[in-house]
Amino acid sequence: MSRSEDDQAMPIAITLEPGTYFRCTCGESDSLPFCDGHHQAGGEVPIRFTVTERERVYLCACWKTDNPPHCDGSCGVALP
Repeated sequence: MSRSEDDQAMPIAITLEPGTYFRCTCGESDSLPFCDGHHQAGGEVPIRFTVTERERVYLCACWKTDNPPHCDGSCGVALP
């Protein structure tokens, strides 16, 4: 995973349980799309977000969103 400007990148659809999550931004995680601490060797910082109830979320994969880490359709993908 890298911060590509490729508009072919589709959002990552995943159902999450309530909790706090960290979206990887460095692309080095072994647990993509979530952070596992690999960024500590570089300058990237993960994006923290909270889910308050079990829900399906759409995580941005193109990095064009105005609402990171969530996809807002900026890439042209229509979300359900």
